[in-house]
Amino acid sequence: AEGRQNPLEALTALREAALDAFSSGSFTEASLNDILKTAGIHKGSFYHRFFDKLDLYLCLFDRLGAEKLAMFQSEMAIGAEGLHAADLGFLSTMRRMAVLGLRFAARAPRYQALYRRFLSESPDFREQVYRHFGAMTQAVLLDMVTTAQHTGQLRSDVSAPLLADVIALVLERIDRLIAPDMPDEAMLLQLEALLAVLRDGMLPGAATR
Repeated sequence: AEGRQNPLEALTALREAALDAFSSGSFTEASLNDILKTAGIHKGSFYHRFFDKLDLYLCLFDRLGAEKLAMFQSEMAIGAEGLHAADLGFLSTMRRMAVLGLRFAARAPRYQALYRRFLSESPDFREQVYRHFGAMTQAVLLDMVTTAQHTGQLRSDVSAPLLADVIALVLERIDRLIAPDMPDEAMLLQLEALLAVLRDGMLPGAATR
């Protein structure tokens, strides 16, 4: 998928069939023959555009990332509605990222199911996918945590990579912790409770409370 235009941009039927297959079962369980049959695409046409089933999966994952990034960029630019002013810049950013993640899960449940399936794949398979897409999100979170530690917003007696890993896990599974179809007011209350747990475990002085 890397270094070329995503073939799935022009192949809606294949994208839908692949999304159904990969979001409802593991990568190994998904049948390429069944996907192609559902999409009405001949093998010759498929292999003209894709290397194999893994290439199709990577293209689908690339599409997921592009759609999520587009939504985040749009809503981060105009501001997320319903958010309260925060005392700390770091927690304000965390709150916004979590809300946008929940909104994406509500708008694109099959993409969210695909990502949950990915998280349950074998470590070797996940590493193979991560190698294609890099660790951009993790790098961004690590930079955020490091900056927040330097400015006194986060405790400095815990390593920045560990804090970044904890935050990444929370954001990855946010739809498991808070239902995306909750009314906005209830969702925000749950989110505030979750952030309170993170805040009380990470702010300076928390270890002596």
